[in-house]
Amino acid sequence: MSTKISVGFVALAFTIGLLALAPPAHAGSKYQTTLVPNVASSPPGFSAKGSSIKLDGHRKLKGKVKKVVDGTGSLVSTDGVPSQDDYSVEVDLTVPATLTSGTVTVPFDLNNGNGKFAADITADPVFAGASLGDGVAVTGVRVKDSAGAVLGNGGIAIE
Repeated sequence: MSTKISVGFVALAFTIGLLALAPPAHAGSKYQTTLVPNVASSPPGFSAKGSSIKLDGHRKLKGKVKKVVDGTGSLVSTDGVPSQDDYSVEVDLTVPATLTSGTVTVPFDLNNGNGKFAADITADPVFAGASLGDGVAVTGVRVKDSAGAVLGNGGIAIE
């Protein structure tokens, strides 16, 4: 019986030793918010319902904008290729540990008023010198039309 206890104790000690050698695990985190128009139901603009942005701890930014309309209230479609008619989302970021700030801009096209965007922002200069686990503050989010006019921001819509 003492042999079984000894073997069990050795196995447990070995497992604990292996865990002690493993690098620390970092929990992922994400920032997510609704995208809201400057003035609801007033062109140009978009719908807050279904429009959102997410930035995860792996430095992936993605989102969608729904029912974008121009100044006449017509749904907007762009040409589908990177060009001057693209809309964009801008995200202001700060990494407090490195005192670095910057703005990440992701262009996107629209099809019948709807657009999706995604970008890997790992190489963005705002992350220069940042280490795994450093905090990232999102200090602003803007949705802009092709002329650079701000149509909306990150936040919540009054219901």
